[in-house]
Formats: sequence, structure tokens, C-alpha cells
Amino acid sequence: MIRTILLLAALGTSAFAQPVASPSEVPLSEIHDDAKLAEILTAITQDPAVHVDDPKARASAQALMTEGVKRLQVQAYDQALANFLEAYNRLPSPKILLDVASTLREMGRLADAANTYQRYLTDPSTGSERIAEVKRLLLSLDEQLTILTVRVQPHGSELSIDAGPFVPVGSSLQTRVRPGPHAIRIRKAAASSELDVNTFEGENRDVTAAVQEEPATPTPAPTTPTPAKPAAPPPDHVDGWLIQGRTYGTDDGNGRSRHVKANYSSDIVAFAPEDTAALAAATYIPPEHIAPGAVGQLRIDGNHFKGFALALGIVYPVTESFHLEIEGMKSDVWGAYLGGRYLFMTGFLRPYAAAGLPLFFFTDDSSHDQVGVGGRVAGGLELVINGHFSVEGELGIEHYFNVSGVIYKGQMFDQTSFAPTLGVIGRL
Repeated sequence: MIRTILLLAALGTSAFAQPVASPSEVPLSEIHDDAKLAEILTAITQDPAVHVDDPKARASAQALMTEGVKRLQVQAYDQALANFLEAYNRLPSPKILLDVASTLREMGRLADAANTYQRYLTDPSTGSERIAEVKRLLLSLDEQLTILTVRVQPHGSELSIDAGPFVPVGSSLQTRVRPGPHAIRIRKAAASSELDVNTFEGENRDVTAAVQEEPATPTPAPTTPTPAKPAAPPPDHVDGWLIQGRTYGTDDGNGRSRHVKANYSSDIVAFAPEDTAALAAATYIPPEHIAPGAVGQLRIDGNHFKGFALALGIVYPVTESFHLEIEGMKSDVWGAYLGGRYLFMTGFLRPYAAAGLPLFFFTDDSSHDQVGVGGRVAGGLELVINGHFSVEGELGIEHYFNVSGVIYKGQMFDQTSFAPTLGVIGRL
């Protein structure tokens, strides 16, 4: 059938629409001169104001930052973020936090970006040259977020926000969160409790999370007492940094080590080509880029559910997120399609929006050769099975501009068509 087309526009969220650079004269992601990039990163990693115990940590952090910038340039945000966070773990320079924060903003994680800017402001080694600028950025973000303060009872309890890691807190924890519902869990020893809160834009929210401590069960004294080293008390006030939800992993919510989660059980491994030991030890290494490949689709006539068409073609990634498509189509007539798709996420789940120009070649009932020229908008989801194979499903709408009144096989040619689509993609 001629009306074998697809695709409904899947509009992306505004969080991805406007990437924002870090507060610097030239954002690192826009520097394509390797020598210039090395010069800037050397100035960051060789800053004598930042103390490190291992001198090799500076070179390691620079290699991680260099690879992170390259990943940022192709919009591989998760890998770039993993590299920047590991560089910060090895070299606690507050300047690295600016690149962490700007990457989080480009990913649409505004609360995480705001908490990173807050960490930059409170770092004792932060210089004065960027303080005013970062404060302005933070005030702008706070208009869209909630500043949540959680006071704990009793002193020294542990807090978890939205199933994130438990963080020991002396008296209070403050963090930025997105507007909406949040689940707070508190525990102390074997006792625990939960608190649900609903937050709003621009709000300063103060809540108390309390738990009733269970009395300790007395145990017999050992015959040979061994003095135990007392645990260090938690900070009285904690500024929560990358602790909400299951997006990040950490062994110490009050420390600086953070890992980007690939899923609930594994992390995205931060690495640089020079870091061969880390590569050898890595249990998970994401692919360098999304590779080009072949696409096959089954397009169903959504207007009448009486026909279908097969489409075969290629998909080529211009960037990590924007892909071109070229396809040939065959039902009872021949067709072609040229279009593109924009991926909002590039992990194993890839929601996308698509648009393009379809053509169909046929002879109408009056024996006139016709070329149907249309426009298409679409929305779909690609599910990655492995590095070389994925499946996809789409919904779409297509409208033809030059077929008004054309009769084909005894029926008026549908100017506007709806069609669900199923497909597979094989990548190199």
C-alpha cells in the first residue's frame, strides 16, 4: 500500500535543548586544538594549591580529563562525566568541579549541577576569580529547584534520598532536589523510618527525619578485652553531593569519590587510553561511539490495517545523538526515504525523535505516473541488545503534498497516513 509511512514527533524535554558551558572563557568541549587543550588541563592538574599524596595522580587526572573532553565533544555525556568524576577523585581540584557541573547541566541534571556548584563554592582551595560568576549560576538554578534541608534525630543518623546511598549526618543535611515527590529514609543502628515530601520550584524546604533508637542488647565482656578504635563522628552539617537516587555510586557519601551507574549493578568505567592498567581491570567499558549500520523496518498501514511495506537502508551517526537515515521501501510500489533522528539518550535505551522526506513512485488509475512527495515526523525507542544489534519501535504521521484527488486502485490516495513500525538495526 502507498500509505505505508510512519512516525509521530517525539518532542524532547527542554533540559536537553540548551547546553550550557562551564564558567570559563572558552568551554573545554569547544577546544579542538590538542596543544591548547593540553595547556589548559596542565594548568588545572599542576596547580600547586591542590595537594596530592601521589605525584602520579596529576598525570593520571590529566589523561582522564583529556579523554573526558573528547567524549564530551561527541556528546557521550555519561562517559565524559565518569572521567571527570574520577579525575576529581584522584586530584581534588575545585576547577574540575566546574567541568562536572557544566556536563551535568548539558545532561539536564540541574539539581546535581547545582549541588556541584555548591561544592565548588565551599571548597577551601577555591580561588576568588570565579566565585561571583558561580554564585549567579547557582541562584539561577535555584529558581528551578528546591533547597531541601533534612534535620536528623537522633544525632549521627544516616539518610538516604530517593533510594540513594546512606550518608552519615551529625545534625542536618542540605541538598538541591528537583521539584516533585521524594522519599527520605533514616536509620540508626537497627532502627529505621521513612518520610515522603513533595517539593516545588524555588522553595526552601526544612523537614525533620526522626527514628526511635532501639536499646542495645548487652553482650558479655570478652575475657581478653581488645580496645576498639572509635569511629569518627559524622560532620554536623552535610552538603549532599550526588547522593540522590541510583544514578551515582559511592562508598562514602561524605567523601569525594563518585561513580556513574550504567545500571543498578555496574558502573561506567572511567578510563584514558594511557591508563592501560585501568583498562585491563575494567569489568565494563562502553563502546567508543555508536557505529553506523543497516536498518530494516516493517511498516504497517495504520489507517486501514490492510497492508504493510518493507524498508531497508542505512543509518549513519553524524554525532553521538544525531543520525542520518537513507532507506528504500517496497510494498506494491517502490519508495525512498531520507531523514534524520535525534537520540535523547545514548545508552541501552535510546528514545528519539525523527523527521524526513518520503517519496513513492506509482501509476494512478488514469495511467499517469506519479511521484508522491511527503513530510514525516516520528517518535520511537531503540533498545540495544548488544554492541551490534538493537530493535526499535516507532509511531508516526506522514503527509503527502501533491496527491490531492489522485485515485489509486479504486481508492482516493490518503494524503495523511498513520503507521506503527517495527525494526531492527545491525551495527558494525
